[in-house]
Amino acid sequence: MKMKRMKSEVISATIESYLKRRHYQTHDYRKGDQLFCQNSDQTTLNATAECGTSQDNSIVFSAITIDIAAADQAYQRLKKWMSVVLNEKLRIELQGLLYPIFCHLYLEMLHAGNRQAAIQFLKTHQNEFMSDTEKDFLEELSSVFSVQDIELRPLVNAFRTRKYKVDLSESAHICLRQYLTKYGHIILMQIINTHITIIRKTGSLHQMDGEVPEEKSQRYETSINGHVEQPSGTGVDREMRELQEAIRLIQHNSHQALRLFTVKNAIENASCGLIAPKMDKLAVGFSTAEIRLWAIGDTVLVKKNDKQTYVSSTCDISPFYKFNEQESTVRSEAGAIILRGHTDVVHDLRFIPEIDILLSVSSDKDMRAWKLNNYSCTAIYSGHSYPIWCMDTSVFNLYIGTGSHDRTAKLWSLDRTFPLRIFAGHFLDVNCIKFHPNARYLATGSADKTVRLWSKDDGNLLRVYVGAQSTIYTLAFSPDGKYLAAAGDDKSIYIWDLATNGLLTELKGHKDTIMNVDWSLDNQYIASASLDGIVRLWPTQDFIKTLNGGSSSAMLQSETPQIYSTYCSSILSLNYYKKSNSLICIGTK
Repeated sequence: MKMKRMKSEVISATIESYLKRRHYQTHDYRKGDQLFCQNSDQTTLNATAECGTSQDNSIVFSAITIDIAAADQAYQRLKKWMSVVLNEKLRIELQGLLYPIFCHLYLEMLHAGNRQAAIQFLKTHQNEFMSDTEKDFLEELSSVFSVQDIELRPLVNAFRTRKYKVDLSESAHICLRQYLTKYGHIILMQIINTHITIIRKTGSLHQMDGEVPEEKSQRYETSINGHVEQPSGTGVDREMRELQEAIRLIQHNSHQALRLFTVKNAIENASCGLIAPKMDKLAVGFSTAEIRLWAIGDTVLVKKNDKQTYVSSTCDISPFYKFNEQESTVRSEAGAIILRGHTDVVHDLRFIPEIDILLSVSSDKDMRAWKLNNYSCTAIYSGHSYPIWCMDTSVFNLYIGTGSHDRTAKLWSLDRTFPLRIFAGHFLDVNCIKFHPNARYLATGSADKTVRLWSKDDGNLLRVYVGAQSTIYTLAFSPDGKYLAAAGDDKSIYIWDLATNGLLTELKGHKDTIMNVDWSLDNQYIASASLDGIVRLWPTQDFIKTLNGGSSSAMLQSETPQIYSTYCSSILSLNYYKKSNSLICIGTK
């Protein structure tokens, strides 16, 4: 027992030393002469009530996701307690906190996405504040229904980002602290700690009956619609506001910086990767024939072990098909769901979010559909006679296109396990395939150095685009459907105008084979990634000006591309996502 106590004391001393170096406040809770344990909520309430209004750091838990009913009850309980405080002067002082707490509580509810509950909360209590200043601001606040609305209204934005000052006597502060320690709700603690500065007056209570001291009147000169602000705040407050502003600018920037996801210890095995359109799941295909699925953010992937009632569908596997022993779903040590069924390298993946399906193609010549609700293989699509290198889905995911080593591309729909169309004409492998935004055409890129444009409806060849000097590995249509970009082994990006069939420009700069190209959703940028782990962002003004009669070489020098070094050994995918026009790169290290 003595040895255990010594170890416990060493650990406690080490933790306390670390927290002090980081300027966190530590508290030693004792009951008699013995230490007792408290849960996280109790610790938070006591710590915040004791020192939440100080300028030092304190450990608090985020309360953004709140129980609206509980927060409303906590506010009403606080208001009721203040109304029954016997000392009238103390009561008046404490009630000065209700107004900023009420306003920030409404904004917190909006921030948590509870719009209807927040509006009801505002309507229920706003008539309790009677001063002209309060009424004017609450009228402004009543037109704020989302986080975005806050930034459109300077007064509300200033109120939200600057601290509200409240003067309390020492007696009032002690009463408040005792109440919060015993009855406080964590969201009230968060609001007081983050948005309110309590200034403790050292004088006696009778000061309230006298005139306002000169120092106080000067302090109240700087205000926003009557709300006293803290222009600079403490160093920590100022740094936090600057950080919040930087995050806001990034979130609202239409061209966010590159976001990189890396798969470690997979340099040789990872062959393809993709993030779901909702950006909640990451799928990676491997040369071991496995597909691994990871959750992103707050998403949790749950494997259902119970057997569900089987309901057949048109695209389901024939009941006579027997899975081999290796075909199963397990969870890896890293927390990934492993999908097994392919017998060779997995080369490409696509999510179909409307029906919660993941599609995969492999060197085993098959395309497979995986149900993401139970991670089972629900259909196998056979038709190619050699490995399938690539795939793409049309708008609304109605059709799927695949390209193969058999020099053909094929058109599929999920309700048929055989191809609907065969596009034949390339002399070598079809390495990449892409649907036009209107879904009437699809383009294929090949090792024969050409790009071909096909009619989806009848399978006819419409155009052949030449100009590339080597194998083509990637294609991308502009979102408006006017241009087509292709790149590959010759390290250049070629852009054709679909209306004139002319080669507009050639973007040079990469020093290795380009494996990925994609177009930003607003048509402003082309992103490209090469085998050396370099990502470049090209402004489309280069070739648009060329189209209007400018000099191609002059335009290429007018605006240099942005260059990002990912330090990845290989890049599995590079795509723009509709969510904030995000550019997402998946690589291996």
